[in-house]
Amino acid sequence: MSEQDKTVKIPPHSKESEMMVLGCMLTSINSLNVGSDILDEADFYHTEHRTIFQVMKLAYCQDRPADVHLVAEELKRQDKLKEVGGVAYLTTLAQYAGTSAYIDEYAEIVKDKAILRRMINASQKIERRALDEPEDVDVVLDEAQQAFFEISQTTNPLAGKLLVDILQGPKAENKVPFLKEVEERQARYQLHGPQKGVVTGLPTYFTDLDKMVNGLNPSNLMILAARPAMGKTALAINIAESVCFRHNVPVGVFSLEMSADQLVHRIVSSQSDVESEKIKTGALNGHEYQQVLHAVTRMQQHTLIIDDQPGLKITDLRARARRMKESWGIQLLIIDYLQLLTGSSSGRGHENRQNEVSEISRMLKTLARELNVPILCLSQLSRKVEERPGHRPMMSDLRESGSLEQDADVVMFLLRRDYYDPNDKPGQAELIIAKNRHGAIGSVHLAYRKELAQFANLTHMAYQEDYADVY
Repeated sequence: MSEQDKTVKIPPHSKESEMMVLGCMLTSINSLNVGSDILDEADFYHTEHRTIFQVMKLAYCQDRPADVHLVAEELKRQDKLKEVGGVAYLTTLAQYAGTSAYIDEYAEIVKDKAILRRMINASQKIERRALDEPEDVDVVLDEAQQAFFEISQTTNPLAGKLLVDILQGPKAENKVPFLKEVEERQARYQLHGPQKGVVTGLPTYFTDLDKMVNGLNPSNLMILAARPAMGKTALAINIAESVCFRHNVPVGVFSLEMSADQLVHRIVSSQSDVESEKIKTGALNGHEYQQVLHAVTRMQQHTLIIDDQPGLKITDLRARARRMKESWGIQLLIIDYLQLLTGSSSGRGHENRQNEVSEISRMLKTLARELNVPILCLSQLSRKVEERPGHRPMMSDLRESGSLEQDADVVMFLLRRDYYDPNDKPGQAELIIAKNRHGAIGSVHLAYRKELAQFANLTHMAYQEDYADVY
């Protein structure tokens, strides 16, 4: 072994860049704001730099200045001034930076070095796991992918969030202080009144559904369940269309049952208001062709990602979803449907299916939190629904696992009575919100156009009867 190989390698860092960042923050309010926004305490390699940054970040959070004197006084109060090198070192930092205007570049170097150190730490852990030759390689691969995904999401805290950081804004999801957000909501309420309130999640544009579940909220796992041919895929795709095309945010779809071409065909039919059969056969008149042309042109301006790989393992889906998030910044994920997923086990002596579905639902909930997006997952219902008078779904009808009910934030059932009796409320559908962790439960009534596979808001004039069916 050469002398060079014996040399202990020091983790990546740049002391000069750290000094420049701290010096800029000590001499400029703007640099203090920029540095505090971009960096965290853990991004600094040198302990004394972490301590100094911690004091300045606190000043930033409390909207106070942080020059050499003020920082020195706070360090003295904490009995840490001597261990960072005293006032002399703080002065050196300020002089070292001078009046440099390149705080962003210096902070980026510090951040990059910190990411490299985290990658090294993660790689070492993965190496140790791999050297142990685990029985289930897919699980270890998923852990490795998750570790590196977490590194790429640099806004994620490494050791939890302080309550004060959430309330004051730096660690809040929208970076806005809690009280300021409440004041803004109060002002909106006073201006518009209760009828004009907006949902906090992604709007589905199904008015009654948005009111009941407050839109599609980040980190929520939502289950949409129904018997086959009830229209659950159509409803999920209609929601994807609304979020993507009307709200203009990227949406990811895992279609394990239908091909991407079939799904696109449905979407074009729905968006153009032209019957699917006419598009398939080409039996279009001039006006209908123009509708299709307009829909396709408009759809191309938005980001909808369709993954139609069949037979996915849950670990594969999670890896693909992370890539969707990193590459396209998806804000909604739809999975059609849960029973076509398999667990992380590679098939040697499978555990029973109930345990497998429990694992899948648990990992989907974890994925929703990890990506910080709502996940709408479709699910089949058991045949018990067919045997029940009225065919009204219940929680116990969720196929193969009661853990779906436990893990999901929202559970919805879709029921079209005209499926069983063509004369029973034709063209209408009932969406039953059977579980809503953050709000009310009850029923939402929708119109359904079978020829377009399209759901729509149902005006109150269309149903004067009492539909007060509540779980």
